[in-house]
Amino acid sequence: MQLLTPGNKRRFRTAGASVRKQAQQRKLNKAVVLKWIMLLVLFSGLGLGLFSTPRVFEKVSNQLVEHVVIQGDINFISEEEVLSAVNVYIIESMVMVDLVDIKKTLEDMPWVSEVTIRKEWPDTLVLNMVEEKAIARWGERHLLNQDGVIFEPSNIIGLEQLAILSGPIGTERQVMEQYLLFNQLLFPLGLRISELMLDNRHAWTVMLGNGVEINVGKSRVMERIKRLVEFVDPVFIEQMANVDAIDLRYANGIAVRNKLHNAEEVVSL
Repeated sequence: MQLLTPGNKRRFRTAGASVRKQAQQRKLNKAVVLKWIMLLVLFSGLGLGLFSTPRVFEKVSNQLVEHVVIQGDINFISEEEVLSAVNVYIIESMVMVDLVDIKKTLEDMPWVSEVTIRKEWPDTLVLNMVEEKAIARWGERHLLNQDGVIFEPSNIIGLEQLAILSGPIGTERQVMEQYLLFNQLLFPLGLRISELMLDNRHAWTVMLGNGVEINVGKSRVMERIKRLVEFVDPVFIEQMANVDAIDLRYANGIAVRNKLHNAEEVVSL
C-alpha cells in the first residue's frame, strides 16, 4: 500500500487540475469550432438568399394565368362567353390580375347572378358562378328572377313556357310576389297561370293555360282567389273547356261566361 505523504497529496491534486484544465480546453476548442461552422452556414444561407430572391421574385411576378376553372351549376351561361370576358384581364401576370374588375364584368352578363373568384398559385384562376333563376317572363323579351328583378338575355329559347307577367314600370317585384301567391293556390288544382297582368288602375287579370280569363279586380284579391278555389271542383274543371271567362269582382259570388252561349251566369256563394 502506498503511503500518501503530504507531498504526494499535493502532486495528486496538481495532476487532477491539469487533466480538468485540458478537458475544459478541448470543450472550448470544440465550442469555438461549432460557432464558426454555424456562422459559415448562416452567412452561406444569407448569401444564397440574396442571390436567389431576385430570381424567385422575377419568376412569380412574370407567372401568367395558364388555367381558368369554371365552377357552379350553370345551364344558360356559355363557357366561351365567360372565357372571352376573362381573357381581357389575364394578359398580365397572376400578381397583377384584378379580381374586382373581372367580377364586375362577369356579373354584368345577363345570366350571371353572382361570382366569387380566387387565385390558386401558381397559374390558375377559379371562378365560382351562380346563375340567375328565371321565374317568369316580363313582356316578350325580358325575364324576372326570384327577387322580381328584370334581366335580358340575348334569347329566351327554351323558356317560352314561363308565365308572362306585366305591369306599370316599377311594379315588377309586386307582380312577381302576387304571381307566386296566386300560383300557390291555383297550381294544386291543375290550373296553370300563363299570364298575370296589373293594369294602370291596379286591377289584376289572370290568364290560365287553358285559355280562361279571370278578372280579379283591385281589392281583396287574395280573398277572391280563395273564393275561386273553394268554388272549383273536379266537375267544373272538366267543363272549363267551355268557359270563356270568370269574374271574381262580385261581393258574394262568381260570374262564369260560357263560350257556347256567350252568356254570363252568376253563382252565389
